[in-house]
Amino acid sequence: MSEMKFATGTWIYGTVGDRYLLSGYREGLPVLERIKKMAGIKGISGIEMIYSADFDGGLDEVVEAVHSAGLECSIVGVDLTGDPKWKYGSYSSKDPKIRREAVELTKETVEAAAALGSERINIWPGEDGHDYPFQVDYSESWSLFRNCVSEVASCRPEVKICIEYKLREPRVLSLVDTAAKAVIMCQETGMENVGVTIDVGHSLQAGENISESIEMLARTGRLFHVHLNDNYRGWDDDMALGSVHLVEFLEMMYTLRKVEYAGWLSVDVYPYREDPAAVVAESIEFVNGLDALVDRIGMDTIDAALQNDDPIPLLSLIREATLG
Repeated sequence: MSEMKFATGTWIYGTVGDRYLLSGYREGLPVLERIKKMAGIKGISGIEMIYSADFDGGLDEVVEAVHSAGLECSIVGVDLTGDPKWKYGSYSSKDPKIRREAVELTKETVEAAAALGSERINIWPGEDGHDYPFQVDYSESWSLFRNCVSEVASCRPEVKICIEYKLREPRVLSLVDTAAKAVIMCQETGMENVGVTIDVGHSLQAGENISESIEMLARTGRLFHVHLNDNYRGWDDDMALGSVHLVEFLEMMYTLRKVEYAGWLSVDVYPYREDPAAVVAESIEFVNGLDALVDRIGMDTIDAALQNDDPIPLLSLIREATLG
């Protein structure tokens, strides 16, 4: 893996509300102030933005603010969850008017990303899925979603379209809920510029082995973007990276090197009660520490250990390198 590039999202300085306190745990900052504060976080050189929520003041204003702050725009996400009209889906909605609005909003997101100098947009289709048995026609939902993504991807083939899969929330079950289904969706679009954002917290929640999913995405040419956070697997807690898992994240860093991932590493955390800058900075330090640990153990040593079907010697090396 080349020199690591870290980004984080504007939402870290939002109100961070939850289902029990919708108003949030702090007063959200205006987007221009968020951009300035994010530029001061240690290790951050990139910013993730949400369209259209972050662009109320106009595209030109945001472009100027990002550039003035000395940041690069790593990716622009399209907001397909922040309006009640999406409650029965966006790209998979049975209503052609809703699908058209979702496609047009995503095309606008593509143009916003291009204006910001970003090569990719992020699609997290949180409202595409179902809550009950007999609620949707599964095959129809899949086909409608695929067709919409194909249309978006065709409008600017040089911009990468990243699908961020997730097991659940806000729908009880999401349409694109695993890395494998995300790959199938990408392939069915027939577009080479459609790939996947792997959110490691979503991967944990889905019961996946993060590294296995990374390798599958890489071998199919669909590993486009990475979101970093942590959780207890039961829910998408968006905690500081390394607060729960260690060995799995060490394997993740080894795997990202192995597949020669050269994209952004974006700290996607939701600091309800903690200082946002501290959570992001600590997550970055943890990643840097894991990367250094891979160096101390040695890629060749890890490669050799994988040939023996015996994890204990390598676990011993990890213990010695971390605990002495």
